[in-house]
Order: sequence, then structure tokens, then C-alpha cells
Amino acid sequence: MCALFNKDIVVMNVTSSAVTAMAGCKKGQSVYDVKFKVAKEYDGYADGRFFDEEDAAEAMTDALKEVAALSGASVRCVYVGVPGEFVTLVNRPVTVTLDRVRRVVGADIDYLIAKGGDFDDDSYVLIGSSPICYSVDTSDKYYFDVRGMNAGRVSATVSYMLAERAFTDVARAAAERVGAREVRFIAAPWAECVAMFEREQRDAAYILIDAGYLSTSVAVGRGEGLQDLKSFSIGGGHIAADIYEVLEVPFDLAEKAKELVDLNLSYSDDAVLVADGEHIIYAAEACAIVRARLEYVAEIIESIVGKASDAPTYIPVYLTGEGFSSMRGAATVLSEKLGRTVEICAPRVPGFTHPSDSSALSVFVVAETMSAKSAGSLIKSRFQRR
Repeated sequence: MCALFNKDIVVMNVTSSAVTAMAGCKKGQSVYDVKFKVAKEYDGYADGRFFDEEDAAEAMTDALKEVAALSGASVRCVYVGVPGEFVTLVNRPVTVTLDRVRRVVGADIDYLIAKGGDFDDDSYVLIGSSPICYSVDTSDKYYFDVRGMNAGRVSATVSYMLAERAFTDVARAAAERVGAREVRFIAAPWAECVAMFEREQRDAAYILIDAGYLSTSVAVGRGEGLQDLKSFSIGGGHIAADIYEVLEVPFDLAEKAKELVDLNLSYSDDAVLVADGEHIIYAAEACAIVRARLEYVAEIIESIVGKASDAPTYIPVYLTGEGFSSMRGAATVLSEKLGRTVEICAPRVPGFTHPSDSSALSVFVVAETMSAKSAGSLIKSRFQRR
């Protein structure tokens, strides 16, 4: 069994601001025990490339080494969360004809998924596959699970998730430096979708926006898969940078202003938001700068979801991640610009209840399932039956 010791697993999640390594296990139904957690800040990435690859590799190695030291055991296997900027989504229709009309079993689904999973581009690595929906025989009705049904032919639209080898090579080398014999990769945006939302919430399409510090991912999910996934290199750090550049104040002060501004309020021109004795940031000015950046982000998001085949304006939109979620009124501004209701979401696991925890905790939840079950039974075991 791939584990740190006993039932414990080791997970390393990478965002645009930090590398987080965790070790722990599942103790009961929806009860997770993260025993050790180490976060290392680093330079980050943009446009699917690390700003400093050596810096990223060092942060990964150091985080894993510290978790191993805290746990007192060797790291045999590492599950790595791959951020959206390094993930490419390919959706394919796949059909298999059974030997006769009979009951569909798990092996049939495994074969169907594997049938469409051939990719020739060596610059990408297939890290996951998950069906969005199924149909059987000539019926035009769609199902989220057809195991146990009688059919002679099974078709599905399958989400295949590919990671850039430029990322996987760095992460694999870091894991191997701390003794890992196996490295398994998980697309973080997909993990967030299947780990944070109940099955009933995923029966219809929904949108999940994970805004990080330097990067934002937009996933259109449905069922056990993703209908669309796009990322762009703008996050909460760019809002602070806007304040820093426009008002010519220290970056640390700009960061404070970003966190203190309340977009729900109408500030007077002389209201001071934050000051350091030498520089003053007026609330109204900061508010206008922040709003302008968020409206620009909303335009990008709308251009992404507007191209999705199943993203009408009434489907739910969720905002998570460290970038915008903690900013008062950010969801309201995005809602107004998108013409869609945006709701902030976060995990519901004790100790991990903030939007900034969503990526790491979701990867941990999926990794725990993968460690307990074979990869081929992942969907059957937890996410389709809970």
C-alpha cells in the first residue's frame, strides 16, 4: 500500500504562492486527520512556467523533507496536486461494444476510459481521467453511472487531464530526492470539484473559480468530470501590484490595503484606509483600483464560460482560493459584472475551512481515496456513491 506509515499518506500541493506538504489519513466517514503540514513560499509561476525552476524545486524538496522529519518515517509515495496552469483538459466521446447484452460491470468502464486515453505528445503526461456522463445502446438519456444496468453498448464523454511534463519532471525529482518510490499526480481543479461538492450538486453543470495569488483557474464541472478548464495568470497579488503602481506606495502597504478595502461601502474622499506614517492610502482610491481589476478578471472569466457548451447564466458559480475570497465585496463585484450569482465556498473539514485551503485539502481527500482503492475504482468507490 502506498503510504507514509500505516494508513498515512503524503500529499504535496503546489499553488502560485506556496508549496504545501501534508501527511495524515482518513479516520472515518468524511473525517480527515492532517497530522503534519508544512508550507514553503516560493517565486510562483505564470503562463504555465515557473519563474525560477530551481526555487520551485527547492521549495518542494524542503516541504517534503520537513514533513518526513516531523512524521519520523520515510516517504514512500507522494501525491502531487497539479495547478490549473499546468493542466490541459481533453474531452473525448468514447464507445465500447460489449460481447452481448448483459450487466455492465466495473471492468467495462475501466476499459472504456482506457480506450480513449492514448496521447502522442511527449510534452504532456496523462494524470487522470473521469467520465462526465454515460449513455447506453441507442438511448438519448444520460446517466452518471451505468454499472449494474443491462446494455450491449456503452458510450461516455470522458475528461482526460494531462499535466505538462515540465511540471511533473520537477515535482517527481523533488519527491525522489526525499526517497519516494512512487509519485502520483492529481489535477487540483478537478480534485476541488469532486471533493468539495456533493454528488447532487454535480448532477448539473456548475462553475468553480479558484483565484490564487498569481493565477486563476476556471472549471466548468458536471458529474465526475470537467466540461471545461482554463487558467490565466492573474490573481490577488496583481491587485496589490495595481495599488502599489498607481498610488506609488510600498508593496507591503498595498497588500494591507487590498485586505482592508470593503467594496460594499461607499467611502468619502478623505477616508483613510491605511497609512504607515509616510504614505497614505485613501479608501475611495483603493476601492476604485480594486474594483477595476476585479471587473477585468470578470471579463476574462465570462469569455471562458461563454464558450462552454453547457454554462447558462443560471448555473451556480463558486469562488474559492486565496486571491479574492477574503476581500469583502469581491464576490459581489464579480456577480455584477458576470451577471451570475457568485458564492464563496471552502472545505468543511476542521482546521481547513478557509477558501485558501480548498486546493490542498481537496487534493488530500482525493489522494486518500486513491491510496485506499485502485485508481480504476476511484469513481465507483467514493465520488459516485456518497
